[in-house]
Amino acid sequence: MSNSQNKERIIRSIKRIIYFFPLQLLLVHLKKNQQLLFFWLILFLIIFKKIGLKYGIPYLFLAPEYMGRISIASFVILGFAIGGFVIAFNISSYIMNGFRFPFLATLSKPFLKYSINNASIPLLFLFSYSVLTYQFLTDSESLNSHEALLRLFGFLTGYAAFVGLSMAYFLATNKSFEKIFGKELTKVLRAHGKDDETPHDLLSKKAKSWFSRNPEEKSKRVDSYIGGRFGLKLTRSFAHYDRQMLSQVFRQNHINASVFEVAIILSVFVLGYFREQDFFNIPAASTIVLIFTMLLMVTSAIRSWIKGWTFVSLIALILLINQLSKYDQFYYENRAYGLDYSIKTPYPANESILNESEFNADLQKTIQMLEHWKQKNKDSLHTKPIAVFVATSGGGSRAAYWSFLALQHLDSLSNGELMKHNIMTTGSSGGMIGAAYYRELVLQSQLNGLNAYDQKFREDLSKDILNPVAFNMLVNDVLIRTHTYEYDNYKHWKDRGYIFEKTILKHSRGYLEKRLKDYSPFESKAQIPTLIFSPSIVNDSKRLLISSLPLSFLTEENESGSENIDYQRLFHNHQPLNTRFSSVLRMNSSFPYIMPTVDLPTDPEIEVFDSGLRDNYGIKLTSLYVHALKDWLVKNTSSVLIVQIRDGLKSAAKEKSFQKKSLLDEILSPFGSLYGNWFEVQDYNNDELLKYMKSWYPGELTILDYQLNKSPENYISLSWHLTNKEKLQIKKSIALHENKKVEKQLLQLLN
Repeated sequence: MSNSQNKERIIRSIKRIIYFFPLQLLLVHLKKNQQLLFFWLILFLIIFKKIGLKYGIPYLFLAPEYMGRISIASFVILGFAIGGFVIAFNISSYIMNGFRFPFLATLSKPFLKYSINNASIPLLFLFSYSVLTYQFLTDSESLNSHEALLRLFGFLTGYAAFVGLSMAYFLATNKSFEKIFGKELTKVLRAHGKDDETPHDLLSKKAKSWFSRNPEEKSKRVDSYIGGRFGLKLTRSFAHYDRQMLSQVFRQNHINASVFEVAIILSVFVLGYFREQDFFNIPAASTIVLIFTMLLMVTSAIRSWIKGWTFVSLIALILLINQLSKYDQFYYENRAYGLDYSIKTPYPANESILNESEFNADLQKTIQMLEHWKQKNKDSLHTKPIAVFVATSGGGSRAAYWSFLALQHLDSLSNGELMKHNIMTTGSSGGMIGAAYYRELVLQSQLNGLNAYDQKFREDLSKDILNPVAFNMLVNDVLIRTHTYEYDNYKHWKDRGYIFEKTILKHSRGYLEKRLKDYSPFESKAQIPTLIFSPSIVNDSKRLLISSLPLSFLTEENESGSENIDYQRLFHNHQPLNTRFSSVLRMNSSFPYIMPTVDLPTDPEIEVFDSGLRDNYGIKLTSLYVHALKDWLVKNTSSVLIVQIRDGLKSAAKEKSFQKKSLLDEILSPFGSLYGNWFEVQDYNNDELLKYMKSWYPGELTILDYQLNKSPENYISLSWHLTNKEKLQIKKSIALHENKKVEKQLLQLLN
């Protein structure tokens, strides 16, 4: 064989590769269909834990839950949803690109062959997902290889089921060129030509003028493709086919694609309507995929209709929605259940809402509570008792689980002395949910003889909250809200805030189904510690202090005004003590985007959300409380003990590694560093507060840190979901050497 022949053979082989249909499709997607690739990019980033890890989003995919279990059924449902997304991807790609490859219309089962050749990205995703999920299930969820493989088999079964059913539908309804025209081919051709022209003459004529009429829609060259039986096939010429007839094949296929799109949208609305029934509460990851499927098809349809105006139209639509959201008819309020919204209270931006007599009256109520506390802790030797304050940090489910375990363990270890000496507990989000649940169990032990140390309560707050909240957000909150909920004759939307409360009440066995006023008599007599919540006010960054006891003595103004507002005083005309306790927990835990901010009945209207923005560790409020009551504390207690229940190692927070920055890192650094180190900034401020506290508090002061074993090397996501590995890590934190030292000090002080 000569050199020229070898060269020609090599060139021919290279061309075969370049003009291979799957490769040409990838190139077309990169050049013209970036919106299709965008959804795939998000899915890949999620499963590779590159986005959403802080909030546990990857766990929704790698360990989907259905009816509270990571089961084969949950993986079948997720596989079914992924199958729908893949079919939607193929349909959208086919609609947008089919005309670029006219040879398809000359084939039997054109959509099937298009999908086979368009399978590069879906197959890569399936492979990546299978490997990553297997690793995650065996490592983080403690499943053995057999159990993990069974769940992956369920996933692939669900995927194959949807793809198989969809393909069966399209194969039964989609028609190829021959099926559409068949025996009528000559009649159709002659209708477009002259009587003396043969079909071959007419088609040849049409082929010559095709590209000159539509230069912007020039077809792509394809030399080979993967056939129906996955064999390599060479394309045949389509030059003798009429352009309009080829287009008719694609139009007929598009009609069936529209039916599929309508079915997807309807399924999302059906799930939203029946979302409170466990059977319809599918894994949140499946819902995310469904939403992506719907958005993919809608954006593709818009692109097909208005082509180059797509981006401008989407921006205009976003601006329109933003403008409409300012009007009451299009704005969904999220409210605190039980609070009276029939009237509006002027919001005090600068002026005081208190007079001195009210201030003193509220202070006296707290001092009366302290006198009851002193009597409860008086021993036979008449020694002064130690005053205990608990500050628990936020951090989603990890903080809720850890704070509950820590309080239960320390209280059990001290034979109940910790809670007996505890005057007040405060903190942020998840930490306060754990503290509230344990306090309720202590109250139930006093009223009904319940054993607060029972191990059966330990796993309650480790259960999943993220799936039901995310599911409701996706099928309801981001679309059209369909159901309302009545509480005290007021109707509220059943949004993700409602689902959050419902889930918390379910996990806490219904014990927290109370109102603020239900705790007032027990807190007033110091039978249980006072809980103080401090959600942040979005409008001016002040703190709203919420408790069953009045707290106006903590709102004293300085030269720049007061940063604290007493909930009871501000809403004294709104029955504030009638507020549902789970709504208070929600206001204190409403992390942005994951949870809705809570609207309150003021003029102008204010919104509140997570207390962690201002005081994630509860130290700021604890020091303020001690300062306001220092005269009584010095006179009536032997010392003050502050127990910090931290959802991480304090040393790890201050030992971060530094890496060389990229250009993008340099641009984002001022913002990313501030946000990423926000809790560390609070830590530094708290250390200073405690240092100054020891200087202005004349009595003895001790601070103990009881820490969760969480560090960059042993990270636990800030989410409302915990893996089995994370749960085990939290439980083992009790055995930390540092915590054992704290336990010893605590027992010495309490004794």
